[in-house]
Amino acid sequence: LLWRFRDKEGEEVYFAKNTANIPNPVVLGDYIFAGAGYGRGAGLLKLVASGSGVKEEWVYFEQNLNSRHGGYVVLGDYVYADRDDSGRPFCAKWRTGEIKWKRDGNYQGRGSVSITYADDRLYMHYDNGYVALVEANPTMYKERGIFKIPNSTSQSWAHPVVVGGKL
Repeated sequence: LLWRFRDKEGEEVYFAKNTANIPNPVVLGDYIFAGAGYGRGAGLLKLVASGSGVKEEWVYFEQNLNSRHGGYVVLGDYVYADRDDSGRPFCAKWRTGEIKWKRDGNYQGRGSVSITYADDRLYMHYDNGYVALVEANPTMYKERGIFKIPNSTSQSWAHPVVVGGKL
């Protein structure tokens, strides 16, 4: 074991004893962006050489960046995800954790969101069976289209996949 995601005091408090740590960490050069749901959050650490090994340097951890099922998609300086399983996707700066926008208001898509990126758009699959095509825009949430998957019911958490321009 070379390193762990620890807090600034060196304790393993963020992901230890969590119900489930589902989202994959994102490697960004020398940085690791990692998070989980169930009220945990997400944060950033930097890996640095230390003698013949590697050690981690704590950068930040922000509880408001939690994501339960849908994972994190990083595009340039921004990360897109769903706040826990709320159906309220957000965009934040991955280097600082500063939230740029959160989806608020009434929309057809509800519940946990699984996200993927293709063809300059975000594909957001909501728990209730709706799939939204969303601009990858760090200034606002903007749906370009939405449809309900035929015969879908609640609690569908599959991640969208786009291959050859087809969903």
